[in-house]
Amino acid sequence: MPDEPHNDSDMSSEFSLFRGIKNASFLAAGNIVSQSISFVGFIYIARLLGPVHYGVYVTVGAFVGMFDILLLGGLDKIIIREGSKDLSAMHISLEKTIGIRNFLILLSIFACIIASFFAPYPAQTKLFILILSFRLANSGLYGFLGTIYQATEKMKYISYLNILDRTLFVVLSITFLYLGYGLLSVFLVALLAHFFTLFISFRISRKLVKFKFFSKVQFDMALLKSAFVFSLLSFLAILVTRIDVLMISFLGTSKDVGIYGVAYKLAQEGIMLRNVIAMAFFPIFVRLFHNQKVRGTKLIKYSLFFFAAIFFLSFVASFFVQDIVNLVFGAEYQASGEILRVLIFFLAFSWATLPFTIAAQATHCEKYILYAIAVMAAMNIPLNYIFFMKYGVIGIAYSTLVVFSIGGFLISFITYRVMKKREYLI
Repeated sequence: MPDEPHNDSDMSSEFSLFRGIKNASFLAAGNIVSQSISFVGFIYIARLLGPVHYGVYVTVGAFVGMFDILLLGGLDKIIIREGSKDLSAMHISLEKTIGIRNFLILLSIFACIIASFFAPYPAQTKLFILILSFRLANSGLYGFLGTIYQATEKMKYISYLNILDRTLFVVLSITFLYLGYGLLSVFLVALLAHFFTLFISFRISRKLVKFKFFSKVQFDMALLKSAFVFSLLSFLAILVTRIDVLMISFLGTSKDVGIYGVAYKLAQEGIMLRNVIAMAFFPIFVRLFHNQKVRGTKLIKYSLFFFAAIFFLSFVASFFVQDIVNLVFGAEYQASGEILRVLIFFLAFSWATLPFTIAAQATHCEKYILYAIAVMAAMNIPLNYIFFMKYGVIGIAYSTLVVFSIGGFLISFITYRVMKKREYLI
């Protein structure tokens, strides 16, 4: 009896799925280890400093992080998208963009330092901002080199480097804090760990793809236009998430920032895992949609699965997180546990959009996500203000739930409609 014919499309999809799971496993394992190390440092720093000084620590990080937008991080997605199609030509995309990235790093550091003079913070906090502003150089270059590992699907290097960076930071931070050097030492140690890891990353990346690091600034408008869309997405995402901490630093006290900062940091662990999955599957989705159409019902099915699974886990965790926070961080962070009980439910809405956001970015449809995220950003800032004034710090968590529930539906609906219309989905 003759063998049944094989469906090459199905075999290709299964192999792609296997590679994606393998990549995600490397990243997830590395992320678990690095986040575990980071978590130890997080607990130690928060407990030692207390809510007030920890609030200063969080404020400085949030303020500097706002200037990531000037790095035009969307260039990284463009490099991965183009490099994943033809690895032998990836150096061309790298050399087209490294010049503009180097220029933007200098611009972002300068802008951050100038803006700090106008912020309503004490002189010491402004000094810390000046010091940590140089982390923007690491952010720009580390992400840039990371595109090589993603496009070549060498995800293990991302894991190794993240573990190295976290280990250096935590060990040195704990050592210097134990010796009584305070917050200044933590910021200096952070820079040392970041730049040492960056140096190692550069050496490894040269073995995979070689390119001219000091290439001249080139303005490829096609690349920059797409990069701007991705970067605008990141900026609006900041207005939806990280702006919360910054708004508390303006509206409340350093203690308020510290209390919310602990809950926010714990909830963000779920977002980090989500981003690991997105990073691992992005090159796979690029090739998948480049070669064939995908059933739209699959995206919906995976979206509902993620929502149900994460909501259930959040529901179960909500009964325990307050006691755990009190036990781990101490009674002075009791309010952080109360906030976390509410805040963790936003993860379900964020994870539900995962299949749609990866698919949109893989098919040049990312600009349509802007509409939904713009709505979320427009809602978040006024709702933060209103709920903070009415409910206090926990009001920021209420605002986050409202914003992500509406925004999650809009992202999924708009992405599905656009991809269906462009016949990426069947």
